[in-house]
Amino acid sequence: MKTEQLEKDIHAVLDRQVRPVLKAHKGDIELTGIEEGGIVRLRLLGACAACMGAEQTVSDIIVASIRESCPWVSDVRVGTRVSDDLVREALRFLKRPRG
Repeated sequence: MKTEQLEKDIHAVLDRQVRPVLKAHKGDIELTGIEEGGIVRLRLLGACAACMGAEQTVSDIIVASIRESCPWVSDVRVGTRVSDDLVREALRFLKRPRG
């Protein structure tokens, strides 16, 4: 299977099954790559990147959805990174006038 098709398959799963759940919690997910051997690399963004429940979300929703729809996937690795939007929001909150 060509890399383009693999990426299309993963994006379809993310858009249909994963993103709606993450967006409801002000988060998102990004496909960062597909490695040889069927290893899918993703990154949580927004509020989900710093969430205490991210590990549970990864195993219960993300990995399960991808493995169910894409049997060629051997492993799903999800990293986290606080989004630039979340950093800006935190800075605005911290710099606001106190009164």
